[in-house]
Amino acid sequence: MAVADSRANAKMTLRMSNDKLTEERSGTRLPATCLKWLGVIFAAMLLLAIGMVALIDLTNSGDKVKNAVAKRLGITEPKAVEPKVIEKVVEKIVEVPKIVEVEKKEPLPSRYVDRRTIDTVELWNGLSVKSEVQTLEGGFATAARGKDESFQLEISMNLSIPKANQSLAELSRLNPDLPKLLPDLGRMLETAKVSPFYHALYEAKQKRLQQNLTRLDRILSRHNFYDCETVLELTHPDSGQRALLIQSEMDVVSDGSDGDRWPELDDYITMSDNYRYSTSYAWPKKSATPNPLMAKREAELKAKQARFSVPGLSIEENRDLRTSIEQLTIEVGEMKARSFLIAEADPFVVIPLTMLGRTSETPFGPQIGDYVVVIHGDRVFPAIAGDAGPTFQAGEASLRLAKALNEKAGVYNRPESDLKVTYLVFPGSADPVKDAPDLERWRDTCARLLDGLGGMGPGYALHQWEDLIAKKRAVAEPQPEPNAPASQIPPASAAPNSDPPAAPREIRPLDAPAAAGAGGAPQGQ
Repeated sequence: MAVADSRANAKMTLRMSNDKLTEERSGTRLPATCLKWLGVIFAAMLLLAIGMVALIDLTNSGDKVKNAVAKRLGITEPKAVEPKVIEKVVEKIVEVPKIVEVEKKEPLPSRYVDRRTIDTVELWNGLSVKSEVQTLEGGFATAARGKDESFQLEISMNLSIPKANQSLAELSRLNPDLPKLLPDLGRMLETAKVSPFYHALYEAKQKRLQQNLTRLDRILSRHNFYDCETVLELTHPDSGQRALLIQSEMDVVSDGSDGDRWPELDDYITMSDNYRYSTSYAWPKKSATPNPLMAKREAELKAKQARFSVPGLSIEENRDLRTSIEQLTIEVGEMKARSFLIAEADPFVVIPLTMLGRTSETPFGPQIGDYVVVIHGDRVFPAIAGDAGPTFQAGEASLRLAKALNEKAGVYNRPESDLKVTYLVFPGSADPVKDAPDLERWRDTCARLLDGLGGMGPGYALHQWEDLIAKKRAVAEPQPEPNAPASQIPPASAAPNSDPPAAPREIRPLDAPAAAGAGGAPQGQ
């Protein structure tokens, strides 16, 4: 009984505990309204987070936000470790297929066929060459060997000889200043004739081509063949003054030497391939100062003579030595006795040999020493005919004159390649006695001769040459100081030996007799 009571009490106690636990749990449960608000807050926070992520993504400011947060929290971002690159070289063998070109051979001829082949080429000198090979069936080879016509080269050259320019309009095309520079040129051209020297020049060119037709390396270039536009004989209708007008280009010569005026060898341009120590214009030497090139020539002469004295030389070498000794002997003798123009210092032009030595045949025949006026554009230069040139070439002048036209001119660089240079040669105007250049007197003489052609138009003047040799001497030899004080030197007006004022130039007709005692170069005859 007691046991049954205790079991009943235990069950009651357990039931009471369960009821109490149920009441406690039901007392702590949240109401439904609170749960609803918690859901709303959670959804709002989720939307806010999504919006911030979208905003950061759209503004590309994720790195900035991250860096700002890390900086505020004191977190440093670890440095990224650069990956280690390991290169691995793998050799791959690729087989390239070998392409073998098989030559396609022409079929063997079954019989003889006549052939004619033509080839055309232009050489370095502007010469167009057309070669033609014509084959014809002949006899047996043993017979063909003895016949010249069986193996023969025929050379035929086609040349166009230019027509001489002889009108004012045509000359003005080359230099528009000519009619204004020479106002009477039109009047003189009305009676002007094409000079025989023009035809002689181009005949000499043809002969030169014919001689070297089988030596294409020596044949005249197209440029040098057509180097002269015209050669005209001018006569002024009033004064009778004659002039030979040559329209050409200007090549450069560097020849000449003179120990009296320019004794330093370094001042000469002797490295030119065509340099010569002399010019055709020369005069007796006046001092004991040797020609700067003479020592070199004398050494060459002694060496040739010593070699020539050696026995047992070949006939060819003996012949060459004999020719060299004769030439060097002449050169040394000339250097000891004569002085020459200097292309670097003296303005002169070169006259083709085809025009020289004809004074007895024509009154327009020039000679060495005749005065020349050179016109280029609007500039006018006084000069003389100072040297003789090849028969087949026109338009050459000294280096001094070339540099006046174009400062870039040199031994291998012409100042004017086009036919725009006018040379007015005054035949018969050379001084009776050749002497060292007097540039001031040359200018005065050329001015007087130009006046005989009607003079120059307004705005044009004859070039005034500077005496380079006198300038060189003044630099090398300083002037001594005067001993007397300046107050004791009489004025120029009181000097007893002062020169009288120069008389104006006289313009005389060609055939008028010269006045007694008149100076200056004679008029052209």
